[in-house]
Amino acid sequence: MITRERLVKEFALLDEKATLLASRGVIPEEIRLYLIGGGNLALRGIKDATADVDVVVENVRVLGFLDEVLTNPSPELKVGSGVRVIYVKKVEHEYKVKLGAVSVYRKLDPEMRDFNMDVFVRRVLRGLTLSEGMKNRSVLPDEFGDFETIKVRLVSLEDIFLFKGVTSLGRAKDIDDLLRLIEYGVDFEMMLGELNNQRTIIGSERFEWLVGLLYEKSLILRKILAEKGLKSRSLDKFIKELELSFI
Repeated sequence: MITRERLVKEFALLDEKATLLASRGVIPEEIRLYLIGGGNLALRGIKDATADVDVVVENVRVLGFLDEVLTNPSPELKVGSGVRVIYVKKVEHEYKVKLGAVSVYRKLDPEMRDFNMDVFVRRVLRGLTLSEGMKNRSVLPDEFGDFETIKVRLVSLEDIFLFKGVTSLGRAKDIDDLLRLIEYGVDFEMMLGELNNQRTIIGSERFEWLVGLLYEKSLILRKILAEKGLKSRSLDKFIKELELSFI
């Protein structure tokens, strides 16, 4: 599992390597990544650790620059205490505007467990799309504030709720994370606004399917809370709004 400390360390090493490449004109002076999923929650201290790190980039061009940073094996690109940071690409799907793209990278570390990074282009697994609203709501955490080239931004908790809310119903870890987010506190009105935005971006048939998943997960969350003797009026209102406006 990847802890908060490991997350900060690995991104710091990547920033050092990226800055070396940028100084040689191989990549631009800034590469912006949007951290979603468990890595985002781990960095915020909402969960202890995550199995992998999920980031979204804005387009396939940025994906290419990030790929250069991750996989370039040049011995001249040593960072930290004189080590080479090299990731191995595991999977790459052909980029399509409507479907998005994903590349899966693994850093093979002889001293620590593997560090896995999943990189998506705009859209996450044929789900929601990284919108302008999501980018505007994202924040630059203090831990990454001094980075020179790799700019890692955290999407909002509300947007993480939506990303996790439209994954398959069988992903138990997403249910656990959604419960954490409800306990931590999220703005359901903001999520409804983003859903309206996503409806204009995603095709209607696919959007209806995704909202159906979100609705089913919301019902599961309400049931779990009820079994614990708990109730969320905000969640109840959210479910009602889904029924009235989207279902």
